[in-house]
Amino acid sequence: MKKILFRSILIIILLFLGIRYFTSDANSDNQTFGVTIEDKVIDVIDMHMHTGTWEALTEPYKKRYSERVPKPFKFVIKYLLGNGTTSEGIIKQLNKAGIRRAGVFAVYSPDTTGIASNEFLNEQIRNYPDRMLGFASIRVDHWNLDGEYQLEKLEEDIGKYNMVGLKIAHAHQQIRLDDDRFDGIYEISGRLNKPIYVHTGTSPNPYTRLEPPYVDPKYLENSIRKYPNTQFILGHSGYDSATVSLTYLDSAITLAKRYDNVYLEPGALGASKAEKVLPEYLKIIKENGLIGKVIYGSDGPQFPGYTKSHLDRFLTAMKDTGYTAAEIELLLQTNFEILFELQ
Repeated sequence: MKKILFRSILIIILLFLGIRYFTSDANSDNQTFGVTIEDKVIDVIDMHMHTGTWEALTEPYKKRYSERVPKPFKFVIKYLLGNGTTSEGIIKQLNKAGIRRAGVFAVYSPDTTGIASNEFLNEQIRNYPDRMLGFASIRVDHWNLDGEYQLEKLEEDIGKYNMVGLKIAHAHQQIRLDDDRFDGIYEISGRLNKPIYVHTGTSPNPYTRLEPPYVDPKYLENSIRKYPNTQFILGHSGYDSATVSLTYLDSAITLAKRYDNVYLEPGALGASKAEKVLPEYLKIIKENGLIGKVIYGSDGPQFPGYTKSHLDRFLTAMKDTGYTAAEIELLLQTNFEILFELQ
């Protein structure tokens, strides 16, 4: 009886906190942005945020996401995720982290995580042009049948919705990194001067491919060489989420040093489970002289508080590994501004 009463009280508290969080105003007159390092205010940009709805997720992904909370509270996760990835939810996470601007991704992964279309993305970000920057994506699950149409639609969506970049994920979309059927996407990216974010490394999400040709950045080298005017951002820097290790970082480092059109993004390396490898990652980046080619991203918003905790862990690790204020500014702000011509 006591256990039932205790659980009931916890559920009521969780519901109250959830309702309070998601019904509070996303904007505040007292909102401040940036982090201060050695008396220098850095206007952080998080280039890696997701939008979407609970209904648009695949059933396996819903199940995986629900495993993050204790069994008695699983019913709450639909409410938390469904509200947390709307424009208002993203803005709240950014505000709590003191982040002014973020890149927000469209997603077409109907076999793994779900769909957040270019149209849906535009609906979410269009009222926040100074806060959220859109990255278009493309559907490839029927590529052999409608590839030409999808390329035409991608180019149209980029212009129509004023997207700043593109995003694709071979492991989620189940196409090898060296598959030349994606050449048309890279061509559009370079011709329109819209950098392309390419997911590399493994993912914990159901049915994503784990084999090296789908996750190891080295399999992208021919495309990088073939399209020198296309700016490639290697998402997650090859982080091996499945084993919580830097398995494919060497490949990412090699490409970033070898080619001027390759950049790195460290999304999820500030998550709690990756905390043990984050200092090593930052040390390797610094030792290889690549601080000027790393663009900060978190892979948020995920759950309330994640965006802030990811940034906090990054700041702590950068300080602990000897990054100067100028180097921190490059990674958290300036590199993005230069690549996306925001300066």
